[in-house]
Amino acid sequence: MSIAKAHIVHSGKARGPRNVRFDIFGDQILIKLGQADTDGSYAIMEGITPPQGGPPLHRHSREDESFCIMEGDFVFEIDGEKFPAGPGCTLFAPRGTAHTFQNVGEVPGRLLVIVQPAGLDVFFDEVAQVTSGMAQPDLKVIVPLFQKYGLELLGPPVGARATATAGR
Repeated sequence: MSIAKAHIVHSGKARGPRNVRFDIFGDQILIKLGQADTDGSYAIMEGITPPQGGPPLHRHSREDESFCIMEGDFVFEIDGEKFPAGPGCTLFAPRGTAHTFQNVGEVPGRLLVIVQPAGLDVFFDEVAQVTSGMAQPDLKVIVPLFQKYGLELLGPPVGARATATAGR
């Protein structure tokens, strides 16, 4: 077991000497504490989601995920149930649940995301590296990474599903 050293990560900054802000298809992710900081116990990330943005519907087989809304208005979907959430709200998506969210506001939203155990932070790092410069996700690249990290891609983001349904 390693001995962690106390440290601070300031607002708007990410952990580590590179101060990396990952751009994952429009969402920005800053790792505040990662796998290396906590001996893999947990990770804390800050997510900045543009208006109408959000991740695809997915499932974690390894991590429980908690979301604390710091700014913005969101709709979360967890196992088909929708939860409107604004600043101060906290949501919990246990491992094994199908979940996603969408920033339904007109300004970027900010989330504090806590995953236990850590690992999602390493996933984001790898996704950012292999998708750098891609305008749209390439499933041939993304799906194997999801599988490598125990994630399952279940469908498009909330907004894309709503648009597809409205067009029928």
